[in-house]
Parts: sequence; structure tokens; C-alpha cells
Amino acid sequence: MDDAHLLWEWANDAETRRNAFSKAPIAYDTHVAWLQGHLASEATRLLIFADAIGPVGQVRFDVAHDVAEVSIVVAPARRGAGHGRAILTEALGALRAEHGSRVRPRARVLAHNGRSLAMFRACGFVSVGVERRDGEDVIVLELPRDGV
Repeated sequence: MDDAHLLWEWANDAETRRNAFSKAPIAYDTHVAWLQGHLASEATRLLIFADAIGPVGQVRFDVAHDVAEVSIVVAPARRGAGHGRAILTEALGALRAEHGSRVRPRARVLAHNGRSLAMFRACGFVSVGVERRDGEDVIVLELPRDGV
């Protein structure tokens, strides 16, 4: 919870909102309640990454049955330097250490979000389908069981 404000700022960044399924800004108390619920959940793993310069981003896994839904945010000031790929790779290693190959990492990315799609593909994710959500195409990607 010590990082609640930082995560809230990242979540409300204009680019983050543009690439999120819900475009509306998030009220702080709504964010805190959401974060408390996720941190208390046995199904959620939230990893925050930093380097010598400062916070880099976060990766969250929500595990249900044999799927781990992936959510990633790179700190706005740190975008464009390859940090997304680095933190996702580290997070996937932690997921594999905990669950082995029992879970399939899956991401859902808005089709217009080329940077995120490229990052997931660079980490070994492959497209497995397309969904429609609120009138937008969403690319569904999964990491093959023999991936990272």
C-alpha cells in the first residue's frame, strides 16, 4: 500500500488511460479500494520494478485456473527505453518460479497500441485471437507453455 499513490499516478497518466479498456480517470479512493482488494487476493501478484534511477513500472498477474492475465504499466517518465520488455521478462520468470508451466500468461491489448503489442511479441507472446470490447478491437496474446 506504500506505493498506492505512485500506482494511481501511473494509472491516470494520459497515455495509460488512452491504452486502457476504461478511458475515465480513476478517483484515488476507488484506486485504493481496488488495490487493497488485489493485494489481499491469493490470485494476484503485483510486482513493482525500480532501478538506480527510480521506479520503472509494474506488472500484475491475475491467476484464474490455468491462465495468468497480464497487466503492465511502464512509468511515464521511463517509456521508450526498453524497460517494458525487461520488467515483463523478470515478472514472467517470477511467475514461472511460482507456478511452473501450469499457467499460461495471457494479455489483452487494444489493437491500436502498437508499442505494447511489439513488447509482448518481443517477449515471445503470440496472437491467439481478437475480441471486441466497447467498440474496439482487442488482440489476445499468450505465451506458449515452452516460452520464458
